[in-house]
Amino acid sequence: MTARRRGGRPRRLGWVGWLAVAGIALLLAATVWLLRTRVPSSFAPESGVPSEELAPLGSYELFFGDPRATGLRREVRYLARSGDLEEDARVAIEALIAGSLEGGISPWPRESTLEDLFVSTSGIAYVNFNRAVRESSPAGDYIEWLLAASLTRTLGANFPALAGVRILIDGESTGNLIHTIPLDWTLTAPMFMEAP
Repeated sequence: MTARRRGGRPRRLGWVGWLAVAGIALLLAATVWLLRTRVPSSFAPESGVPSEELAPLGSYELFFGDPRATGLRREVRYLARSGDLEEDARVAIEALIAGSLEGGISPWPRESTLEDLFVSTSGIAYVNFNRAVRESSPAGDYIEWLLAASLTRTLGANFPALAGVRILIDGESTGNLIHTIPLDWTLTAPMFMEAP
């Protein structure tokens, strides 16, 4: 672009002028984009989840294996918290299965799924996993200890009303978790304060 000086000679825009032109063009493009993507006030959210009923986020303490294999390491995660004990426990367990975001060791095989969870009137959480927890876990007592410890310490830290945890594999409550931890034990957080 050129402009005429008083003497009749054209004047070129400097870098400041070009910067101003680019800024104005960017501002106009942003305005057009905002006007075209604005949600109308008559827009109704999808049925089933009214916006005022979305669960707020709450902090959860999740426990994963320390990378030095010296026990557990705490990781704080912000996840949906509804106030319902079973729903919130399910959210915490699914975050455990998904794995650490900070480099902690996760003993949960990728194929692991939480099949069911319920809390008895005595405060025992019965947590039912699919067979992948047993069949796809790497061999070793530390991994088995870590499975039980991460689950029990996570539930104990976030839900003080729980008196203990019972693990079931594909609905079974007999036998061992993998090799040595019996499924008929009621696990409590103090059992896993020390590394094996």
